[in-house]
Amino acid sequence: MNLFKIKGKRKRKLSRSKKIALGIGIFLLAIVLTITGIYLHIYKKIYVASNNNPYGDEVDLSDVEIDAPLYNEVKGITNILLIGIDARDSKEPSRSDAMIILTIDSNNEKVKLTSIMRDSYVDIPKYKTAKINAAFANGGPQLLMKTIEANFRIKLDKYIVVDFHGFEDIIDAVGGIEVDVSESERKELNKYIGETREVKSPPLTKAGYQKLDGQQALAYSRIRYNDSDYRRTERQREVLSILANKLLKTSVVNYPKVMNSILNCVTTNIKPEMLLNYAYTVSKFDNLHIEQLQMPMTELSWGGYYKGEWLLLLDKEQNAKVMNDFIFIDKEPNVDELDLEAAKAIIDGYLGRSVATEKGSKEPVSNNKGTTTGNKGISTDNKDKTTTNTPTKPVNNQKDNIDTGKTSPSTNNPNT
Repeated sequence: MNLFKIKGKRKRKLSRSKKIALGIGIFLLAIVLTITGIYLHIYKKIYVASNNNPYGDEVDLSDVEIDAPLYNEVKGITNILLIGIDARDSKEPSRSDAMIILTIDSNNEKVKLTSIMRDSYVDIPKYKTAKINAAFANGGPQLLMKTIEANFRIKLDKYIVVDFHGFEDIIDAVGGIEVDVSESERKELNKYIGETREVKSPPLTKAGYQKLDGQQALAYSRIRYNDSDYRRTERQREVLSILANKLLKTSVVNYPKVMNSILNCVTTNIKPEMLLNYAYTVSKFDNLHIEQLQMPMTELSWGGYYKGEWLLLLDKEQNAKVMNDFIFIDKEPNVDELDLEAAKAIIDGYLGRSVATEKGSKEPVSNNKGTTTGNKGISTDNKDKTTTNTPTKPVNNQKDNIDTGKTSPSTNNPNT
């Protein structure tokens, strides 16, 4: 064997261009593997198939017959049902504490939040007529979406469930949110701080515009007894709109912390890539406008004791039209276009007696206090704060109740 010749052989070196190409290939492969790993992690954390109910028994809704939606699918409009629950210690299925239809309106570059009052008395498919928040407890997101479709004639097939216990972490991850707190709200807010945690945040010592941490913001959105349940849903939408603006402005270095907090409290039937697509769509809006509506409208509903519990009786047909027009054709509610006499007749039919207003009056049917006409508002971009328009019609605070004979506005609702 010629050792000299073997020793003298040299391996061919990679050219500079090949080294660069190999390095780029390895880098891209690492990115793909990382993204794949992240995707699978997110997928396993939050995604649930549409036909599965992770919150209780599954209900077969295939044979449920309901009226057709008022609008077919409209290009540029995406609706997602946001469901807020409190599952901290409950051994039984939770009722939905908040129900908000999130609309991404690419046609008008708007985000819309339509909240549905949890005390709304509706028909729950396969069950009975009851408060709408009972639908989630009996059949999870699927039954709740079908219930909204049956009563408000809007097709929903996408949902995101948020556990309030983790909602605090999301707000903390973005550094808190700025909210204008009234003195009466401050007093009530302090009572709710720490409901979901053993370690409590400090109470607020003053009213006014100030930064709230996660616990304080959640307490603010859950105030029950200071004013009406309508105002409570206003606060929920306000917190969501402010948080949305904060998320859009979050720095890249804070993404991992924010993402981790979201993953720990969210369940959805929307795949991660679609969620990213929706987020990208909203981020491209030149000037983000967040508009709000609450259902039922005060003019088309009545709040009081009925069959032994506090309920909101409503004119489903007119409320459905207002909701669908707002979502699909960007039409603001107009009290002058409502048939208040028809709404009154429907409420009278429930109660078996008249809740008529004074002769010649166009006052609303509702006796709920502290409410606004349709409550449509637009968030301001400079202070991340939600403002609402002044009602165009006053609210008639009638003292009509069933069973007790006492005035019991939703501020004193024991079931909230």
